[in-house]
Amino acid sequence: MSGLRLEGLVAGRGKGFRLPALDLMVAAGEVLALIGPNGVGKTTLLKTLAGLLSPVSGAVVTGGAPAYLPPPGAVSAGFSALHLTALGRAHLRRWSPGLTPEDVEAARGALDRLDVGVLADRPFDRLSSGQQQLVLIARLFVQDAPVCLLDEPLALLDPAHAQAVEAAIRALAGEGRVVIASTHHLPFAARADRVLALGPHGFEAGPPAGALTPERVRALFGVEVAGCPCCGQALS
Repeated sequence: MSGLRLEGLVAGRGKGFRLPALDLMVAAGEVLALIGPNGVGKTTLLKTLAGLLSPVSGAVVTGGAPAYLPPPGAVSAGFSALHLTALGRAHLRRWSPGLTPEDVEAARGALDRLDVGVLADRPFDRLSSGQQQLVLIARLFVQDAPVCLLDEPLALLDPAHAQAVEAAIRALAGEGRVVIASTHHLPFAARADRVLALGPHGFEAGPPAGALTPERVRALFGVEVAGCPCCGQALS
């Protein structure tokens, strides 16, 4: 799968909200953590990358249509988990009135891969937030999008489900997809391949070790961090 290239991309909403221009290359197989305070524009950027919002200017260059996963709790459907997962393949059969046995088989395999196959026949809207996230990530697997954009994928999750979702994100990247995930969970950002920080003064991209120092976190969020966001070890 190909990577993602942003050429002078300016994302915004309406006439009064604009993000600074962004030039960025994200390689296939890379996990990029998008961090920044609430309201700074992370969702606006992700929706622009997904094609849900039109760029103010600039371009998004990729090898295929991206897939966007909204935050936990944003999707509500009475379909079974299996059916909702299989719908990720609906774009492959634009003229077909329904899902094929191959679609269902692929969906069942994706659910099993993420250890949620036992949920296949349960209504999606009766699952926990963590279970729903894993089902929706299973749908990303069968969707075959070269770029996966996840908005706060670890929000509302207990530690066990957060760990499972992070492993699933890594598995998406392991198949050669670009994965960009917004997050306030700094330990997840510390384990990403790169961090893209969005603050009041614009964007800054770099490796986690440099992007998540106590000084950088203080400047970005206005809070003190005494140690490494990943392990808590004191930083010199």
